[in-house]
Order: sequence, then structure tokens, then C-alpha cells
Amino acid sequence: MVIEEGRVFKDLPALKRWLQAFAVIRKRPYKVLHSYAERCYTVVCDKERCPWRVCARKQNITGKWKITKVVSPHNCADHELKVRHPQLTSTLIAKRMMGILKEQPNMKVRTIIRTVEEIYGGYVITYGKAWRAKQRAWKMIYGDWESGYEQLPVLFNAIKAMNPGMHYEYIPKPNAWKDGRQIFERAFWWFPQCVEAFRHCRPVFSIDGTFLIGKYRGTLLIAISCDANNMLVPLAFALVERENNDSWGWFLRLVRIHVVGPGREVGVISNRHQGILHAVQEQMEGYPPLHHRWCTRHLAENLLRKDGVKDNFDLFQVAARHLQDYYFQRKLEQVRTAINAKGRQWLAGLMRDLDKWTRSHNAGGWRYEFQCSNMAESFNKLLLGICGMPVNAIVEFTFYRLVAWFNERHAKAKALQSAGERWAEKPKTHLSIANERAATHEVQCFDLATGTYQVKHRGRTTSDGKIRESRIHVVVLRDFKCTCGRPRQYHFVCSHLVAAARHRNFNIESMIPHEFSVNTLVRTWSPHFVPFRDPREWPPYDGPKYDADPAYRWNKHGTRKRTRHNMTMDQTHSFHLPFGEMTVTLQDYQKMLGLSIRGNAVTGPCISEGWRARVATFLGRELREHFGHCPQDADVETVGHYCRAWILHLFACVLFPDAIGDTASWMWIHCLIDWQQAGQYSWGSAVLCFLNQQLCEACGRTSGSTSVGGCVYLLQLWMWARLPVGHPEIMGRRPWFPGEPPRRQPTWAYLWDQVKVGHARLERAYLDYINELDALMAHSVNWQPYKGEDALPFAVSVMCAADDDLYRM
Repeated sequence: MVIEEGRVFKDLPALKRWLQAFAVIRKRPYKVLHSYAERCYTVVCDKERCPWRVCARKQNITGKWKITKVVSPHNCADHELKVRHPQLTSTLIAKRMMGILKEQPNMKVRTIIRTVEEIYGGYVITYGKAWRAKQRAWKMIYGDWESGYEQLPVLFNAIKAMNPGMHYEYIPKPNAWKDGRQIFERAFWWFPQCVEAFRHCRPVFSIDGTFLIGKYRGTLLIAISCDANNMLVPLAFALVERENNDSWGWFLRLVRIHVVGPGREVGVISNRHQGILHAVQEQMEGYPPLHHRWCTRHLAENLLRKDGVKDNFDLFQVAARHLQDYYFQRKLEQVRTAINAKGRQWLAGLMRDLDKWTRSHNAGGWRYEFQCSNMAESFNKLLLGICGMPVNAIVEFTFYRLVAWFNERHAKAKALQSAGERWAEKPKTHLSIANERAATHEVQCFDLATGTYQVKHRGRTTSDGKIRESRIHVVVLRDFKCTCGRPRQYHFVCSHLVAAARHRNFNIESMIPHEFSVNTLVRTWSPHFVPFRDPREWPPYDGPKYDADPAYRWNKHGTRKRTRHNMTMDQTHSFHLPFGEMTVTLQDYQKMLGLSIRGNAVTGPCISEGWRARVATFLGRELREHFGHCPQDADVETVGHYCRAWILHLFACVLFPDAIGDTASWMWIHCLIDWQQAGQYSWGSAVLCFLNQQLCEACGRTSGSTSVGGCVYLLQLWMWARLPVGHPEIMGRRPWFPGEPPRRQPTWAYLWDQVKVGHARLERAYLDYINELDALMAHSVNWQPYKGEDALPFAVSVMCAADDDLYRM
């Protein structure tokens, strides 16, 4: 930027913004000497001895502002970075960030701090200034919160003008007026494209509410379904004063009238909010009743609050998921035995409504495959950064998000159709697994007319080491039934149906519902939205306008108090990024560490009694003794003891370290006594499960400790291989050991044998990394880092490719 005489600006605010940007970028703070809105504007250097001065005057004819005088030199720049700069105001930052926040409305404040630092040459603003800049930018784009309520019906009218069929409704607060306008209470809206999409989806949707955290309180209610690939299909939205019987009843009535329609039965999955329980029981003339099902994860959280034992959380969910009554009752008895008196009393209250929360008693299969209300929960997570915006901005976000989803998913569905695929990706995967398992079943025909068969399911050992006994199921092809319960609950074929159909030489795919087909998936996302143009071209609106309810304004400053409990669903071993979730896979373990994936589950007894003696026997010496270098003349038994000590050291420091990282657990000894048997285990899956468990536990910690267990070495390599964030500079590798056989060649991790830290300011590394992760896009991720093995500058161990047939890329 060069400041010179004769430069013209359209008005005084534009002149001020330009001078502010100049002062920040050149690190030359100034102070205002004269400021007359109708005559002149003069600034001088804030250093007393510096003669620098800029004078600007308003032109009488054009009304524009022109720099008339520049006094230089100005050589007193402060090149040292400062946290504060008098001209780096939140208004300047807001003006600069408007375009970015328009595209990314849920950008975090930390990301704004990082962006400002990059734009303005290293200035690190405070969190408060970044937050105020975000609020000012939203106000510049959408207006303030009060005008948002006024503009809401105008925006609805503009969208409806270009998208006929859109419906919206308003309810003002009864007998409440302000300056001649009614007070806003509720608004409901839906788009015809979503209703058309729902016609091709399974008849089930989820409902939930999320709080508004902006200037005014309120709740955003949503109804959402899923397509054949379990991708979210938003159906309807509503802004209400709070969640209660009246608001939920009003919302569900409108959803049934405008979205579901009078002739379609649907299932509804939600939590047990009293307002929802009351609303779903309402009978509407001409409309079938709603089949309400409860989210079992919320129920498990309620049990956790009563009982306080986390292990019972998973036990309850396993019981609820069982498809057959015999196994459900057996698992339910285990739950009763494990929980305390309060938990048993709470559980007794659920037994009257088994059809609401269990699969084994779910008449009609109205859950389909959805056990929880994750559909609505996932969309609520997407709205986390949006619920602090003005209400008109929330409506715009829902519109543009739907536009992006419909375009993107329609293109993917058309690609599947062009490739000749019959079924969507997820149903195709389920069908493939069913076909694979059906090959191991034994089939006996009992009634050819009805297609009644007895199918024997052979016993097997699961991936987690559990032994599944053989089971016998009865299949009736004519009625699409199987006693395993899967066709009834999932409305999809099971392996027993596939086996019976093969025995009869019948095409079972002809009985799969059309909702799972690629053609239906294309029709789901085929509707298109029409842009509603520039506000200056909007059609005139002469309807009523509304004001915000002063009673719902937040009167307290600072961060809103959170009343949501930390739930088990908050624990995760996946990484939530702006474009979705990522996690470490079994392929990463084999490619990076050379660990086998195929093999027996790593399992065994965990009995603590006598562990010292077992460890001493395993190592061949007392625990107090230390292992140094193995003697050159050692016998085979001594070498074996040193090998076992080294493996325990490897387990403690690399593969299975705890949060401390210097303790080896005695529970692995059982798997290492027999060398031949130890080589038959699936160590790759064991290391992955242990890391996932440690990450979940770290997510739930509330203390100041930031330590985490598990194979963090692999986690670091995984991030370097796939993400550009924190990527180090690769230095020259040390030579590998000559003459080694193919099995003992290096793994892919050898790429990072020697690296240079990619962040010079270690004290700011954490903040910088999370800011970069917040702005990471899908196209920047290396989704398949292990392609092109031939291009590697070194030979890779054959162990890295031993189980390639297991991966479905």
C-alpha cells in the first residue's frame, strides 16, 4: 500500500478504513488530529518527533474525500510485533472478514485470530476482539438481531417467490405489541424439494431441538430423515420460544400436514422430552398415528445418571439392540443384576413400553436400522456455530446448506447410476456380507409352496474373540420373514433369506424395497433449488412485520451457561473436521507398523492374583533385576527371556503404553508364553482397539492432565501421511541394514526416519495446529497415501502387504 496525494475515496468511512489498514500493515500507528465529517480529516504519527501527517478534504461537488497533503518521511515504524495496535479495531477486522464469514458462518473465534495474524503481518489479537469482530461482521451481513426478526418474513417471501411450493407460518405472541408491531413467538418453514426427497426415503424421521445462543433466547426445532446411504435429508425447521408441550405439538402437527401427508404412516425417533411424548400421542382426523420410538442412547444416559457405572451403559444398549426375545431377556437379566436399586426402579418403569425402545418387541419395524436419534443430533452439531447468529441468517444457512447437499449428492447418485449399479453403497455392502455368510449356511426345505425353510447358522468366533454357537432359523420366502428378526426390523434381506433363495434358485434381490436402489437415490436428490436473487430485486412484501420479544433477551454478559451433561456419546476416537470425521484404520497399522491384521483375537484371562510370580516365571528372574545387553554366550533359554523382556518393553513404550508410558501390563503375558501361538494373533486390531479406548478416555478427562495412552507413535505417522497440518520436513534417511530378508525390510514409517520440526514457535504450535485443522478442507487430505508403493525410494517389508485383500478401498 502506498499513500499519496490525490487518492480519492467514496466517503469518510472508506477513507478511515484505508488509513487503518495502511497503519496496521506498515506497523505505523497514528492518532487523529482533526475530524470534521463535512470538511476535513487529519491524522499524524503517534510518535511526537515524527513529522508524518496526512490531510484529506471533502470535495464540494462530488461529495467524495480526497487526500490533499502527505507530509513525510515516516521512518518510525515499530517492526516488533505487538498484541495491540490502535488501528486494528474489531470493525476493521469485521469488514475484512465479511466475505470469509459469509462462506464459513460457523468459523471459530480461534480461526479468526489465526487469519488476522496472517493477513496483518503477525498481530495476535485477543479472543474478545476476535469475538466482537465476528459479531460486527454478522451485523454488516445480516443486520442486527432486532432487524433479523423484522426481515424474516421478507426473506421467506423472497425465497418462496423463486421456489414455489415453499411453506412458512408465523405465530405472534398473543396480545403483545411493541411500537405498533406484534412480538415474534414462532416460525415454521419447509422446502418442497425436501418433501419430494422424503417421498423416496424410508418412512422414518428423527426430531430434536437445539438452543439459540445469540442475543435472544429460543430453540430451533428440526425434523430430519436419511436416504438409502444414510445421508441426512432435512425436512422441516421451526423457531420457537422453548421446548414444551405446546411448541412440540404445534411443530409435529405442521410436519404431519405439510411434510408427511395424510396417507403415509411414519416412525418418529426422539428422546423422551415431555413435550414430544405429549405431541406424538395427538390424534389428527384423516392422519394415521405416529409410531414413536425412543433413542436408546438417551435412555442409557439416563441409566448412567441413576446407576453411575459406565460399563452398564453399553450393556443396556446391547440388550436393547437384540432382535430376538430370548436373547433380549437373557441380556436384560444381566442388566438387572449389574445395576443398583435406583437403576432397577428406573428400568421397571420402562418395561411397560418395550415396543418403544427394544428391537425384539418393535412391532412393524418402524425403527428400520436407526436405534438412536443420531440423524437430528448430527445436524445439530452442524448448527453449533450457527445458533449464535441472527434468525434470518439461520434461515439463509439452512437454504444454502440444502442447495449444496442436493447438488453434491445428486451428482454422486448419478455417477452410481451411470456405472450400472443397482443398489446404493450401504445396501450393497450389507448385501455383499449377507451373500458371503449365506455360503456357510445349511438349508432344508419344509414347504415349497410357501417357501418355508430351515436354515442352520454355523457357529463361529467373532472378531472380538467371542464364540457364537450354532443357531437354527426358519425362513418364509413368500412373506419375507426370518426368525432372526433382521428382515422385520431392517426391511432388508438377511443371510438366511439369501441362503434359502439360493436353495430354491430364486432371485432374492427382487424382494428388496425400492428405497435402497440407486434409481430411488437419484430421484431423492433430483429436485433443484432456485436462487432468490439480490435483496434489491426481491418482490415487495406488505404483510405483517414482527419484533423480537424483549423478555427473551440475554441480560447477562459472557459465555452462555451450558446445562448439557457430558455424555458418553461425547467420547470419540475419531477426529471431527470441518468436512466430516477421520480415524486411524487397520490398514494404517499394517502399512506403518507391519502388524498382522488377519489372525485370532487378542484375548485371555485377566486375573490379578499371583501376577508377580507369573511375571517372574515369564522373564526368568526377579522383578527387581534389570535387563541390559544379552550376553554373547547366552543359551537359548536366556535369549528367550531377553526377547520376552524386550517385547514387554515394546508393548509398554510403543504399542500399548498407558498415559504414563513407562509401565508394562502383566495381562499380555498369557498371549506371549507360546511363541508360535503369539504369532497367530491379530496384533494390529488389538493395538487399534487399545488406542481407540485411550482416546475415548482422554476425551472424558476433566483434570488438568493432558496425557493420553495408546500407540501415539502411529497416530503421529497417520497425521503426517494424510494431513498437511503439522507436516515436518523430511530429512535424509539413515541406511537400512544390508542383506535383510524381505520380511525384515522397513515399513512405510521409514519415510519419516529423520524429520525436522515444522513449527519454529513451539509455544504457539497447539493454537496454530487447531486453527489450521478448523480451516482444513477435504481436497487437502491425502485419502489414499499408500498408493504408488513402486515409487518409494526403498523396498517395503512383505508384512505391509500381507493382508491387502481385506481392505475395501
